[in-house]
Amino acid sequence: MKNIIFDMDGTLIDSSKAITNSVNFVRKNIGLPPLSIETVTKNINQPDINLPKIFYETDEYKQSHRELFITCYHKECIKNIKLYDGIYEILKELSKNFTLNIATNASDFFARKMLNHLKIEKFFSVIIGRNNVKEVKPNPEMIEAILKTTKSDKKDTILIGDSQKDELTAKNAKIDFIFVSWGFGEKIENPPTANNPKELLNMILNDI
Repeated sequence: MKNIIFDMDGTLIDSSKAITNSVNFVRKNIGLPPLSIETVTKNINQPDINLPKIFYETDEYKQSHRELFITCYHKECIKNIKLYDGIYEILKELSKNFTLNIATNASDFFARKMLNHLKIEKFFSVIIGRNNVKEVKPNPEMIEAILKTTKSDKKDTILIGDSQKDELTAKNAKIDFIFVSWGFGEKIENPPTANNPKELLNMILNDI
């Protein structure tokens, strides 16, 4: 295993408060009561659900929703985020012998802003966000783009994430997957699972 692809939110970074505050900023502006962090994080990475309906009680996002969210998230994405305990240390260790990359359904602008703020952007070779591809996860396009850029083989690549979308992405891309239990989402089947970053490091170094 030489090429590691990480999901970002819920895997490396706890951005639950930043995302929830931004969703609730939109809701407040359109006359809706706030949602709990649990409701937002439970739903945000679930495949095949209508997030606009859950978040804003509409069938699809309006441009005004996007603009309000972005306005708030510009501040929230560095004000209310943190690395999960132990993540910096394992990234530093893994970067010695592995190529590290990120595939996130956030835009690469916000991803880089957050990663830079937390001083971990330096560990990653390729950062792919939703604005860099036509189809986001669980479509495998992000993975294919990273494999092409890093000139890596699927058999030498693993995706690490915290959600069903990540699990499906790995399956669709035909690469290995490790689920991390400390994030936002849930798993579908029974993939290899790490319960803390130290356990994740050991799994990778021992080739799962």
